[in-house]
Amino acid sequence: MSLFDIGVSGLNSAQWGLTTTGQNISNAATPGYTQEKPVYAEASGQYTTSGYMGSGVNTTTVSRSYSDFLTKALNSAQSNSSSLDTYYSMLSQLNNLVGDPTTGIGAGITSYFTSLQSVANNPGTTSTRQSLMSSAQSLANQVNAAATTYNQLRTGVNQQLTSAVTQINGYTNQIATLNGQIASASSQGQPPNQLLDARDLAVSNLSKLTSVQVTTVNGAYNVSIGTGQPLVSGTTAYQLQAVTSTSDPSELSIAYASPNGTPLTPATTQYLPDSTFGGGTVGGLLAFRSQSLDPAQAQLGSLATSFAAQLNQQNALGVDLNGNPGTALFSTGSPTIYSNSRNTGTAQLSVSIANPTQAPTGNYTLSYNGSVYTLTDRASGAALGTITPDPVTGAVSGTIAGLNISVASGTAKSGDSFTIEPTSGSLGNFALATTNPTSIAAASPAVASAGASNAGTANISAATVTAGYSIPSSMTLTYNATTQQMTSNVAVTLPAGTIVAAGTPFAYNPAQGLTVSNGTGVSATITGTPSSNDTFTIAANTGGTSDGSNALAMANLGSVKSLNGGTDSLTSAYANYVNQIGNETTNLQSSSTSATAVLTQATSAQQSVSGVNLNEEAANLIQYQQLYQANSKVIQTASTLFSTLLGIFN
Repeated sequence: MSLFDIGVSGLNSAQWGLTTTGQNISNAATPGYTQEKPVYAEASGQYTTSGYMGSGVNTTTVSRSYSDFLTKALNSAQSNSSSLDTYYSMLSQLNNLVGDPTTGIGAGITSYFTSLQSVANNPGTTSTRQSLMSSAQSLANQVNAAATTYNQLRTGVNQQLTSAVTQINGYTNQIATLNGQIASASSQGQPPNQLLDARDLAVSNLSKLTSVQVTTVNGAYNVSIGTGQPLVSGTTAYQLQAVTSTSDPSELSIAYASPNGTPLTPATTQYLPDSTFGGGTVGGLLAFRSQSLDPAQAQLGSLATSFAAQLNQQNALGVDLNGNPGTALFSTGSPTIYSNSRNTGTAQLSVSIANPTQAPTGNYTLSYNGSVYTLTDRASGAALGTITPDPVTGAVSGTIAGLNISVASGTAKSGDSFTIEPTSGSLGNFALATTNPTSIAAASPAVASAGASNAGTANISAATVTAGYSIPSSMTLTYNATTQQMTSNVAVTLPAGTIVAAGTPFAYNPAQGLTVSNGTGVSATITGTPSSNDTFTIAANTGGTSDGSNALAMANLGSVKSLNGGTDSLTSAYANYVNQIGNETTNLQSSSTSATAVLTQATSAQQSVSGVNLNEEAANLIQYQQLYQANSKVIQTASTLFSTLLGIFN
């Protein structure tokens, strides 16, 4: 090996250094580009009797500054951040819907109860009744608008899922293709850095859509999701598709597409559980739908159902301007039931809400295992109870979680399931059952009054009635101050169910007061100290236009703690519903911010190894330039020596 050859080898190595540095500088801002470095090795020496003579330098390869550990950590951080960002973005839209203090449902509920109070104060005035009907219609419009928005959010989730699945298929196809190209190019002995960068970029983009696991087998990337469901295996990409959910036709699920393009049926389609997609845009969308959107709609539907049921129930206990018993003011529809499209049996369910004033707040799945039916909560997966078919008749009927469930027709087979949404449809179906102002049963069917000549300080409350009441005759109570007893012209029912016959005295304690009933659902409470011969009467209401006691009872429903085990009223339950979504949004925003910070750190760590440092490249450029010049000098020296040697012989 001559000095000239050694100089040429050095010149070539310097050329590789300059070329690689230029490549790094030009791609400093290229997404997915990994910094490259030439790898040098001393050329094999040549044996001589004076020792091994050096043969210069070889450029063995150009390597990527790649860290598998840091790259996987970055992809994981990207997946988590993308999921939380997507979830937060969708939840913020829901929070803006329910949290509007001026146009939201809360304002409508407040306006309705305020209008009811006005009717209670002026029950015979047509204008106040008409104003109440206007408030009711406005509330119905707001509830219907909420249903529309919920459906729009669900449609938005479906559209984004479809788009994300298309992108996933594009990246998996790209990775599978690159696996083949990389294997072919690598067979020549050198790593195809550009193809490797392209494949890593495709995996990075894929991790933003869903959480993936990557394993390397013989230089190829195998990509999987969930608990090992494959997306890429060697040069094969497994395509996904967004299809109608088997359990709820308003939503989309993700399944494997047919490998040969043949049509699939619900029975032959391989569906992927939502839990398979634990991160990325898809994971965020699915988490928002199952953990926030569906439960929130069910909770608001439960509140609307309870609102309508309580108002209807109380209105039925009054009489309208025509003296007729009150009728329903609102309607909300019936529970929604979906038979799973993969069911093999013929069973059809019948479901009703046991107590609409305490409507269920969730959505449920009823599944049959061949012997018993099990009801589970769709959001949490918790089992709530079972129904066993009658061993003799085979009839299926029972009450679980406030739902009356029965099989109306057909027969279920093992593995069949049904989705039950008790109140989700209540929002879209919420409507006025009547628009006639006279139908507001503002008056109580019974009135309680103190005698006009009473001399004592005792008072009697407005008469109240319960479902199934009757007013066969008026009740007159007379007080005897000497014995501190009262008598009645008809039988009286006292607290604890004690019945006192007509004309029979019973004790009255002025310090405690007393609630009396006619035994058929009509009652009133006497308080204070009466004088002898003071009278109190409970009788049928024959002039209801001036009585607003039942309207007052309806107005009070807004503040009576009748929900959630007696902890919430209709108005406070809605306020808590709004606060719950607001708090969830705030917490998710905090989690998203934290995930972004983790992503920033992971990006910095990965780029510190794989990214291009322009200051470092500038130094390398000078170094390789000097190396090039020095090796050129070596070649020049060798040429001069050679010329001198030739001159000796001339």
